[in-house]
Amino acid sequence: MTGVLPAPGPLRPLALATLLSRIGNGLLMTVSVLYFSRIVGLSVAQIGLGLTVAGLFGLLSAVPFGHLADRRGPRTLFVVLSIVLCGLSLLYLLVENFWQFLVVSVVLTIVDRGAGAVRVALIAAVTQGAGRVAARAYLRAITNIGITAGAGIAVFALHFDTATAYRLMFVLDAGLSVVAALVVLAVPRVAPQPKSDGGPVWIALRDRGYLAVAALNAGMSIHYAVLDVAIPLWVVDHTDAPRWTVALLLGINTVVVALFQVRSSRGIADPASAAKATRTAGLLLLASMALFAGAAGGGVIVAVALLAVGALVQVIGELLQSSGSFLLGFDLADDRAQGQYQGVWNTSMSISTMLAPTVLALLPLGLGVPGWLILGVWFAGIGILFVPVVRWAAARKPQPALV
Repeated sequence: MTGVLPAPGPLRPLALATLLSRIGNGLLMTVSVLYFSRIVGLSVAQIGLGLTVAGLFGLLSAVPFGHLADRRGPRTLFVVLSIVLCGLSLLYLLVENFWQFLVVSVVLTIVDRGAGAVRVALIAAVTQGAGRVAARAYLRAITNIGITAGAGIAVFALHFDTATAYRLMFVLDAGLSVVAALVVLAVPRVAPQPKSDGGPVWIALRDRGYLAVAALNAGMSIHYAVLDVAIPLWVVDHTDAPRWTVALLLGINTVVVALFQVRSSRGIADPASAAKATRTAGLLLLASMALFAGAAGGGVIVAVALLAVGALVQVIGELLQSSGSFLLGFDLADDRAQGQYQGVWNTSMSISTMLAPTVLALLPLGLGVPGWLILGVWFAGIGILFVPVVRWAAARKPQPALV
């Protein structure tokens, strides 16, 4: 990749498709809860329960859809699933009660998690070696930019606060998603993996080394929810920092990821270097959790300074951890079953996303300063474990022919 745009090739249409679809994601992330509560009339508890149940069902879809991508080819399958998602998202506009909301959420989440695994399989199919890590890093930076832009557009709906304004955001998201899906057709078609006559089908689920690394990665990835879940309540209820500090910390994270995610992936070229980068990330996350904890003991200036420095240290750790994760998810997988393996990796990340709010509620928000320190030690301990576990997983990477 050179400059702002990636080099000519399949990554360019993937980048444009990612930007368009993530703008749509930013729209819905900003307005969806308000729409279902203020316009449809669901309670916050009903919305939370519906999304949680949908998330549980979504855990079941990534591996089967990833396997289907191996058998049918990921590009066309991803386009089909993306268009199906557009139609499903518009069904939200017909929801009038909790049970309708639950059904639509479950079906949409199942397809969405499956499409996510197929997308990563497509990236794996059209990139090679270190280029895969750079591609994922570039697309993650684009993701942050798109979600931020979508949230900015959604401010108009929040300003008018009408059913029509909110529904327009759903329609705009669907339109952007359709265009994004069609853009992906510019990516060269990927041939399906050949099927052999013997051996187990679900090889990714039998690969203990890969499963162990995916589990460690899920435990480390809890840090992604710190700024969204723990920091707003910590700043308001436990420090003297003004409320606008929350926006400052989110801004630091967003800008740094957009500017430096690609650069942070350089030098991460094999499982060993990815594991070492993750180990460093764990230590940085420990330092950032200690800084967040320290903000409770100072005045306004000290609290803002410690929180800002903590956010900067955390995002540096995040850059290293995410870049290491990109390589390990690809490199430890059998290339002849990338869809299946990426389904496992995505499932582990989904589990992390589901568990993170509970962990943060029990530790930093429940225990205060000791909870922050326990969480930091958790990240550092997992980071240290990455080096030997990745070495073991790489040594036993499966080599036999794919079924």
